[in-house]
Amino acid sequence: MSSLYLLAGESYLAEEALDRIRAEEQTDPLGETTFDAASESAHVLEALTTPSLLGGRRLIVLREAHELTKDQAAPLLAYLEAPTSDACLVLIASGRTKLDAAVKKTGTQVTLDAPKGRRLVGWIRQRAKEHELTIDDRAGWALVDSVGNELRDLDGALQQLATGLGRGARVGAPEVRRAFPRLADERIFAFTDAVGERRLAVAMTALRRLLEQGDEPLMVFGALSGHVRRLLRARRYADSGKRAVGEALGLPDWRAERMMNQARSYREEELVGAVEILARTDVEMKGDFPSPQAALERAVVQIVGG
Repeated sequence: MSSLYLLAGESYLAEEALDRIRAEEQTDPLGETTFDAASESAHVLEALTTPSLLGGRRLIVLREAHELTKDQAAPLLAYLEAPTSDACLVLIASGRTKLDAAVKKTGTQVTLDAPKGRRLVGWIRQRAKEHELTIDDRAGWALVDSVGNELRDLDGALQQLATGLGRGARVGAPEVRRAFPRLADERIFAFTDAVGERRLAVAMTALRRLLEQGDEPLMVFGALSGHVRRLLRARRYADSGKRAVGEALGLPDWRAERMMNQARSYREEELVGAVEILARTDVEMKGDFPSPQAALERAVVQIVGG
């Protein structure tokens, strides 16, 4: 058993680690007390040194430990030179604390870095197994794009999928998009807006993410074609202002202004050329071009690059 733990890193992982400590240290649920960085050190010390009424091992949790001042940390450092075995102190922090050296000397530090990129997708797949789901990489990326990269939100989304699809279900990108349709639409808009704003790097990143998560190339191509045609119509009214663009395209003011600004980033002849590029790309995607994805990516480079 250990009398001191420091859980440093992502808050959701810290809460899970805290649950494991409760089980491993066999602490008394009725003898658990929680403090934060605003608490008086004297109160924390009192909780650490007061025996449990039922004789069990006490658990004292100090959150936001990275915010402790030097004066707050000093009494705790003195306590940690000879901690009592009747209590277990768990520090939770998202950064360095003034107790780090003491923890290294007499306690246990657990670093809880949030997974990112492919590691995050791996975490999603592992967590899906705990919910009795089978999920592939494309669905994992789709879930990240749908609900963000906060672990708590991702785990909640997996729970939602397990409830809706049933335990043992296989989850792909289509199931994720059906469960979170509004956010799927927002990702398409992020791609087409990046093309309209001539931000090539952003457009290519958004496009590849859409394809990685399983969106059909022809569906993405349809969204791009529609957007380019709207830009061509908007360009003919852009010099007259957003109201003229809105009336011509049937758009609300906020969307008309965005469309007007995007249209102004192209010359009209460039947009006519973009329509021609898309016509050729349509044939290539359905024909002998190396792959539909490659044809679509080339079209984006040609349109944005002019």
